[in-house]
Amino acid sequence: MHINIRPAGMALLIAVLAAWAAWHFHSDRGPRIETTVSAPEVPVVIRTEGGLLEVATVMAQERFTRSDTREFWGIYLGTTVSHIQAPVHYRYHIALAKEWRVVIRGKTCIVHAPAIKPSLPVAFDTSVMQMYTHNGWARLNKHENLADLARSMTPELEKRALSPAYRQLVTEPARQTVREFVMQWLIKEQKWSRDPAYTVEVLFPGESLPVPRTLPKPESAI
Repeated sequence: MHINIRPAGMALLIAVLAAWAAWHFHSDRGPRIETTVSAPEVPVVIRTEGGLLEVATVMAQERFTRSDTREFWGIYLGTTVSHIQAPVHYRYHIALAKEWRVVIRGKTCIVHAPAIKPSLPVAFDTSVMQMYTHNGWARLNKHENLADLARSMTPELEKRALSPAYRQLVTEPARQTVREFVMQWLIKEQKWSRDPAYTVEVLFPGESLPVPRTLPKPESAI
């Protein structure tokens, strides 16, 4: 008996046989098991809209003094002394224009924040600024000396703002500001919990998390 199978029928027959063979092959191999490994750390990137985030302010009463002493052929001509005192506001910020690297470890979020920088020029209140100047006994330059002192205030305040002492003073308040800023972002974008068990650790450039101390094992009694 001769069976004539058309090309369309032949294609259908081959497809049916292939499907049966695939089903038979997989059914013989048993159930399919998939394993998913979760990373212990979840990297997150905070993309800000740019600008600056003011993180700390130091308010201080700063006093500036300029003395000018002259002699002529060993003869003392006196010292002109000028003083300026003014309330100064040192403001510190971090840049928001770049991406911040964030790592989430369970209930802890570790933030690598940008460096703290002073906002320059430093602001001082001229409305309550106090000035005093007087000539030496043979001098007539008290106004010039006071003007020179006033011109030196801006660069001197910049040096003070960049000094290690002031930087150390603002580091912890700045850390708290960044912590609150990131916490609000996490609650909004990452559904972070407000539970106190969820913490945010802020690291500035050059800092690292302290290594946990391991307590010594108690000695066994003899």
